[in-house]
Amino acid sequence: MKVKNILLAGYYGFGNLGDEAILEMFLMYFRDSSNIKNVVVLSGNPEETNKRYNVKSIDRYNIISVVKYLFKTDALVFGGGSLLQDVTSKRSIHYYLFLIKLAKLMGKKVVLLSQGIGPIVHESNLKYASKVLKKADIITVRDNMSIDILEKMDIEKSKVKFSADPVIGLGFKRERKKDFDKTRICFTLRNWKNIVLTEEICKVVDKLYNDGIECVFICFHYNMDLFLLDELENKLGNKAKFIKNRLTTQEAMEIIKSMDLLVGIRLHALILSASAYVPFVALSYDPKIDQFLQCLDMEVFTDMNNVNSIDSEALYKEIILKLNNKEQEQEKLEKSVNKLRETIQVNLDIIDNI
Repeated sequence: MKVKNILLAGYYGFGNLGDEAILEMFLMYFRDSSNIKNVVVLSGNPEETNKRYNVKSIDRYNIISVVKYLFKTDALVFGGGSLLQDVTSKRSIHYYLFLIKLAKLMGKKVVLLSQGIGPIVHESNLKYASKVLKKADIITVRDNMSIDILEKMDIEKSKVKFSADPVIGLGFKRERKKDFDKTRICFTLRNWKNIVLTEEICKVVDKLYNDGIECVFICFHYNMDLFLLDELENKLGNKAKFIKNRLTTQEAMEIIKSMDLLVGIRLHALILSASAYVPFVALSYDPKIDQFLQCLDMEVFTDMNNVNSIDSEALYKEIILKLNNKEQEQEKLEKSVNKLRETIQVNLDIIDNI
């Protein structure tokens, strides 16, 4: 059997811890497969990607280099993320669809793994995506909404399979939390359009501080989240701890594992928390959060339509409820996460047969 060369595309090299965790997992899958010879990663920061993961990486915007490596590759693989959507950017969806068209023009195999499809709000983009995605060889998606969107696009059903976000596969066993003097809660927040959570979060932290609970804030998308942490620190002072350094996946996981609870608005903070069996309260700003919770048979504390009107008293009560029922929450998480992890095998089988 011929071993394959892979060109791997995703939202890599932009300082988003979630996407870097996805890249880390897919590189592990490729290296563990006897079917894969070489992997080249398209990155927004190829030097950093090369240094951090010891993998050949090229500038995703250098079209000459992209074409050069497409000629050399056997398959173009899109690894995880919400790549095909037009909410955060109107241009990025066209970039990824362009790559698919280019690869198929060159006669290359195109594989999309653990994708979150949509939202695609512009009708022209939906039609264009439908036309291009019909050329893909196989697509795995991380949630049921993505399956529904692809069905509306009239994508051949036999091409579409379910496989969870690879980060849920981080192999951490349920562990006894390290001994700390205080109960600890991790907050992973973000700014998003007109969402302003600062005042309500500060009220919650004030109450938790008075209860003797330690609150810890971390960055997930460093360049975006640092400003928010600075703002919160100015308001809260020493009532909370702020970890402002750029974290690796392992560092973030070690912090989350040391917590009794996580309050999160970022998808991969919630996924890491679930993977470590640490109970969480999910604040949703995007359908992908709601969809992940559905995969775990859980509910968000507030959905995307109401995230800007969070009531601090209600959130505080939810946090205390979760803490008081920690053991039951962990048991439920463990059962749901282990079931979800079984679907990762779908991706592994595809990689072994590219």
